[in-house]
Formats: sequence, structure tokens, C-alpha cells
Amino acid sequence: MPEIEHVQDEVLNRVPAEFKPLLNLNHLTAWSLERQREHTADLSAYEAGYAAFTTALRSQYIKGDGRYAARWRARKVTKHWKALVKASRDAAHASEALRTSYADHVRAVAALPAQRKQKAEDKANRRQSAADLAAKSLHKTSAALAPNSTEGAVPASESAGQGPAPAVRGIGDLFTQKGA
Repeated sequence: MPEIEHVQDEVLNRVPAEFKPLLNLNHLTAWSLERQREHTADLSAYEAGYAAFTTALRSQYIKGDGRYAARWRARKVTKHWKALVKASRDAAHASEALRTSYADHVRAVAALPAQRKQKAEDKANRRQSAADLAAKSLHKTSAALAPNSTEGAVPASESAGQGPAPAVRGIGDLFTQKGA
């Protein structure tokens, strides 16, 4: 099962046997769809029961009842039917949410290695480009600080036969030059 290849064996051993197959997305999809169908069927049965009880209990008129007395008496029973309807509806929605969230989780876990590799490459590229910018800046700075030599004249700080100062490639080169 590719979905659980990153789960340690000792953790898998603690999962009850009847739930291990659910760690596979295909099995979980089939299982959760079946649960959703059951909850939806229960929902329609509970709604029909609620409607029948509501109609029957609210129509029980007893001599001496006030305007809403039957409705208040019926409420004591029908509130439990409402709770069944709500619980069944919530269970059906939760079953669907379980399926979609696990599919998203499996997709995210499968994409993590590629995302981490791309992130490491981006970080290395940023470091390299920062090093290149720093070297370019140091080169420009050292070139600006070097004495300007015209073609025919030799500056006082340079003796005859000596070439121009070497280019600076990094900050370490500034400190290793003699006389700097």
C-alpha cells in the first residue's frame, strides 16, 4: 500500500486488523461511500418518522388544551427525532469529508519529496546568486579603489614591470593580498 509506506511497522502493528485495509485510499473510498449510503438511508427513514410523529402528536387535542399545548407536548418526543435526523445528516457529511481529506493527505504526502527537493534547489540557487552578487560587488569595489593608470604613465605606488592588481573574486581574497 503506497499510502502507508512511510508509517513505521510498530505503529501499523497497533492498528486493529479490521482497520488496516482502510489505510489504502481505494479501500477507504469504498468503505466511506458505503457508510455514506447507510447514513443517507437512515436520514430518509428518520425524516419520515419525524414527520409522522410530528403530525400525529400535534393533532392530539385534549379537552381544555390551550392554543399550543399539543405542540409543546409533542416537542418532548419530536426533539429526539430531530436529533436522529441531525446526527445522521452529520454522519453522512463526515463520511464524505473523511474520504476527501484522506485523499488530500495522501496526495500531499506523495508530493512532499519533490517539494522538498525543489525547495533545496531553490535555496542553493539563492545562495549561489547571493555569492555571485557579493563577488561582483567586491570586484567593483576593488576596481574602484585601485589607482587609475593611464597607458603611458606609471603610478607612484606601482614599480615598473609590475602588472595590475589581480581581480578580487571573494571577500577572502581581499585579506590574502599582500599590502592591502
